[in-house]
Amino acid sequence: MSFNKNNPNAMGKIMGYLKQLSTEMGGSEQTRRGQGDEERLYRTRGPKYARVPSRTTLSASTTCTSLATSCGSQGTLVPNYAAIPEIVSTESSSEDEQDSFEKTRRHFQQLRQISLGNEFKYKMEMEIKSAKDENLRNSVPFVKQLSTDSNKVKTDYTINGDRQPYNAPAKKRLYLLTQIFAAFAVSMGSMIVGFSSGYTSPALPSMNATLIIGKEENSWIGGIMPLAALVGGVLGGPLIESIGRKLTIMGTAIPFFMGWMLIANANGVGMVLAGRAFCGLCVGVGSLAFPVYLGETIQPEVRGALGLLPTAFGNTGILLAFLIGAYIDWSNLAFCGAALSIPFFLLMIMTPETPRWYVTKGRAEDARKALQWLRGKNVNIEKEMRDLTRSQAESDLVGGNLFRQLFTKKYIPAVLISLGLMFFQQLSGINAVIFYASAIFKSAGSTIDENVSSVIIGVVNFVSTFIATVLIDRLGRKMLLYISSVAMIVTLVTLGSYYYVQKVGVDVSAYGWLPLACLMIYVLGFSIGFGPIPWLMLGEILPSKIRGTAASLATGFNWTCTFIVTKTFLNITEVIHMHGTVWLFSVICLVGLFFVIFYVPETRGKSLEEIEKKLTGGSRRIRNINANKQIQNGC
Repeated sequence: MSFNKNNPNAMGKIMGYLKQLSTEMGGSEQTRRGQGDEERLYRTRGPKYARVPSRTTLSASTTCTSLATSCGSQGTLVPNYAAIPEIVSTESSSEDEQDSFEKTRRHFQQLRQISLGNEFKYKMEMEIKSAKDENLRNSVPFVKQLSTDSNKVKTDYTINGDRQPYNAPAKKRLYLLTQIFAAFAVSMGSMIVGFSSGYTSPALPSMNATLIIGKEENSWIGGIMPLAALVGGVLGGPLIESIGRKLTIMGTAIPFFMGWMLIANANGVGMVLAGRAFCGLCVGVGSLAFPVYLGETIQPEVRGALGLLPTAFGNTGILLAFLIGAYIDWSNLAFCGAALSIPFFLLMIMTPETPRWYVTKGRAEDARKALQWLRGKNVNIEKEMRDLTRSQAESDLVGGNLFRQLFTKKYIPAVLISLGLMFFQQLSGINAVIFYASAIFKSAGSTIDENVSSVIIGVVNFVSTFIATVLIDRLGRKMLLYISSVAMIVTLVTLGSYYYVQKVGVDVSAYGWLPLACLMIYVLGFSIGFGPIPWLMLGEILPSKIRGTAASLATGFNWTCTFIVTKTFLNITEVIHMHGTVWLFSVICLVGLFFVIFYVPETRGKSLEEIEKKLTGGSRRIRNINANKQIQNGC
């Protein structure tokens, strides 16, 4: 083939122009290039790769190379693609022309390799990213591998040092509307729980006037609810694991309605006790399921504030029972409790199941949809979804009986902390104060009417929870527990002293306001710390593998303590008198303060996965397991 600018063949014409340009720049091509550059140009780089020369020349061939340099691709390792087939011509050509054509053709081949290589690399990176996303959704083994690489430096996928816009991480956004709605729906159930707890204080006086009730039956009306809640707490754990958090919570609305209707239409003590038992069963299930649901749906930045919403609504329910009970009798008050179940049921229908429960059941796509609904449709949820699946994969590595795992070395710290918080919450005596508020004020000889005092306590209980909502994400859980413990210790010691001085015959009529003041500060201190935080931390510190079972155990233990305190309060006061009972509660609060100082972790601003790793050392154990496997495979 003849190479000149008048050649009708397109390739030949291009080569002719390039050869002429090279000749005009001076000297023969062989003289300018030198043997060293020739060897470096075609030196092989393994069986699949070749390198573009880094030193430019003014030859026709390196003019092509300069085009690659301007594109920012010179010196890049690229795959060797199939060579461009040589166009065979029947025309005669000289040996120099053939040699020049061969060199120039090879340089065009190099340029083509650079171009195709960049395209190949870009496509490969996109395919890798797509495969990772797909495996993350569908492959547990891949997620397990991610858990071992979580602390490694992530690969920076760039092309020739230029970062691609498609790989830029999305900024984390906080979308609150749907999370507030979910917390509000769950909290309506908590309002019924509070209404059930505060019902006996205003209802018992009017009930005694209508029905024939003895002293022992009075104590059972107050104590049957926590006893039934104990059974509900035990049943709640398997329920939230088998049918889900949402269905379990929504299902409590029906027994709640039935229980209140039994009480409202009761013509004897038996129906009242049956209705209280129904309500207590739902109280036990709900008190377990509410914090677990909110802990798994709300983001760490607002989990403290929104996680206290059920407690705030529970205190609202107590206040409603006190306020309405001051004006209507026990039967109509029970009808009000039944009415609260209807909006609770309707709101729960519109909320989603928790993404974490979907992940435990292998329903990754449902988990993604639920998480997207909670975080907002325009929020990137990939990182949170990846953390969920990784945490579940780590939990799945540990098999065996769940009840036995509760007291293994890995999980026992979290379980004992939960049980300890529940113990000190109830043994502080709060339910005795709420259930028998009117009786306490009457026995203290307070100058303020006992019904008015009960309403004031309910208002303080209501307001203080909102104070805790504002402070919990600023001061942290432990600081509020410190304040709560000190406030309860001081007020219980003071109130016990008042009762003691009254018993020994000292005139305390000038200090008739003191019992109300002490109980107001006591309830305020309890409601900003030991009231809501044990339930909030129940959904935070329990590992996902045992969350349902451990929450069931902690809730059952809580209601066991509640039943003991409520049922025996009147009996204890007969043995060691009121001042001794109050001082006993203060000593328990003091021990609880030291328990918080030495054993309770701070969870403010931490994700559930971070808290779990801190308490169980999960990621370290996973790395050790995989390291042992690699050693065995290597051997």
